[in-house]
Amino acid sequence: MGPNSQVVLGTLLAISLAFITVLYDCHVSIQSRLKRVPRLILGEPSALVFALVCGLIAGFAFQFTDGKGDTLVDSVLGLKQANPLLRGISVGLTVLVLIRSKLSSIKGAEIGGELLYNSGRVWVMQSLNRRWIAFKSTFNRKNLDAALRFPGFEDRLLTELRQSIQVETEEYRQFVDGQIRNVQQSKPALPLDVTNLQWQTYYRTLINLALDYAGQAVFDGWFDYQ
Repeated sequence: MGPNSQVVLGTLLAISLAFITVLYDCHVSIQSRLKRVPRLILGEPSALVFALVCGLIAGFAFQFTDGKGDTLVDSVLGLKQANPLLRGISVGLTVLVLIRSKLSSIKGAEIGGELLYNSGRVWVMQSLNRRWIAFKSTFNRKNLDAALRFPGFEDRLLTELRQSIQVETEEYRQFVDGQIRNVQQSKPALPLDVTNLQWQTYYRTLINLALDYAGQAVFDGWFDYQ
């Protein structure tokens, strides 16, 4: 493999590994802040766009490494790697260090990649949250009536929900159980009536609870949802 080919491959490695690194970082951030959004980050267009932009930044930064550790990018990332392929891997995996490095200062306030990166990550989380809210609204619109008419829907749903989170931590399971108890406190005292607004609201809350903590798969195999 010639020197030019190694540079091209190194650039591609920097872009692809930075893309994966940023997606993972967004996933971790979302899981810690928006626990009630079990959607895969790979399905969110804003996350893909954000990760691609960061990947291109890594590919661009790779062009300013020289293998001797003499450039600004090399100094920020602590690089002194002559092999372009290993250098590309290093740039891709440490792209967050590069992006979050302090680029300038205005009146003592650090302005640079850290601010831009955090803003982009917040944009991804907001987009994912809005998408999830819209999905649940559509799911309820299509399936609420069928749920109200399904015999023993509440008991079966809560059983499936608890079974689906058995692999989670004890803390998480206890948290979900607490949420279930909170929801059940609002259960209407009236006999079940599919036309009653209170029962409709209660079932909608049950469905959202299951979707939030177990995802759509909690309905698979027993409820013919749309």
